[in-house]
Formats: sequence, structure tokens, C-alpha cells
Amino acid sequence: MRIRSVHRMGAAGRAIAAPVAVLAAVALTTAACSSSSGGASAGSSAAAPPAAAASGSGSAGDPGGTGGTGSASAGAGGGGGQSQSSGATAVRVGTASTRACTSSQLSVVQKDPSVGAGQYYATLVFTNTSAGSCTLTGYPGVSYVGANGVQSGNAAARAAGSVAAVTLKPGGTAKATLHDSNGVGGYDPAECQLAPAQGLRIYPPNEQAALFLPWKTDHCAGPAVHALTIGPVEQG
Repeated sequence: MRIRSVHRMGAAGRAIAAPVAVLAAVALTTAACSSSSGGASAGSSAAAPPAAAASGSGSAGDPGGTGGTGSASAGAGGGGGQSQSSGATAVRVGTASTRACTSSQLSVVQKDPSVGAGQYYATLVFTNTSAGSCTLTGYPGVSYVGANGVQSGNAAARAAGSVAAVTLKPGGTAKATLHDSNGVGGYDPAECQLAPAQGLRIYPPNEQAALFLPWKTDHCAGPAVHALTIGPVEQG
């Protein structure tokens, strides 16, 4: 009888132990899942600061992401650059107000003629007749004009001199030195081929429209003669 009772209790114990084991296994599984879920949340929390740092970095002007906005701010600073560009435009406008003098802005006269030892010197004076400033830079083009309006002889050769921009305010002047032989000068008459001229055709530097300066004189028009010379414009 005792043996049977023991056996019954053993079976009952096993019957009770099995559900307990199942419950324990469930509890362990639940704990493991809970632990795993908690680890994932911690990982997300750990990832958040770098993302925030990246955002902060972008705010600080990081080239990427929000840093584009930083670049846009730099671009706004570059807006200052655009202001500088506008300043540059203003400078260009200012330069435009002092751009090269056109023929229509100028008049020209001959002053201070000097004759000696078969040589002729004079000063060509350009006057700015416009209401705005302009500049002259370089050499004028000069040649004699015959009675028929055609060039007579060779155009003036360029004499040595320093080239610099000369600014002419309204009414301002610039000058250039003209040189020629006095009549036949030291040339052989056959080579000189002395001819009458009605005046000078004068092109201001870098211009294609000429000014005419009346001046009746005789000059060497021979094709081999290059007595006429002109210097660069200077302040004066």
C-alpha cells in the first residue's frame, strides 16, 4: 500500500513539475524578449546623439545636409559678395563714365609752332568738349590731306614716348607732339616731291572717325619720305 501511494505521488509530482517547467521556460523566453527589446531601444538612443551631432554640425556649416543651409548662409554672405560685385559694377560704370574719348567728344588745334634748321615742331591739343570725362591712351593717327580730300604723302610715324592713359574732364586737354621737315628740309627735291596740303586728318587714339584740322602748308609727299612723326598723348 505504501509503495502504491509513493508511485501515485511521484506521478502527480511529475504532472505538477511539467507545467512548472513550461511556465519557467515561458518566463525565460519573455525575459529574453524583454531584454532583447530593451537592447534595441538603447541602440536607437545611442544612434540619436550622432544624428543630433550631424544636425549641429550642419548648423555649424557642415558641407552636407543642413550644412547646405550653412552654405546658403555663406551664400548670403556671398550676397555681400554680390554687393561687392555690384560695387565692381559700379566701378565699371565709373569706368564707363571715363571710357575712351570718341572723336565726337573732341576738338583739336595746333599750338606753339616752332621752325628751325629745316625742322618743324608743333603741339596738337585735344579738348574734351563733352559733358562727361573720358580718356585718351596711345598715339593719334595723323596724315596730310590734299586739295581733293585724299591723303597726301605717308601717314605720321610714331615717335618714341611713354604711353599712359590721360583722363580729360569736361574742358580738359591732352597734347601730342607733331614733327615734320620744314618744306624740302634736308631731302633732295626729287625725293621730297613738295606738295600743297589743306590740313591734317587726325584720328584720336583707337578711333576710326577722323577730325580735320585746317592748315595750308607745303610738305614732302614723296613715297620714300617719312618725315612726319607724332608722339603719344600726354596730360596737358
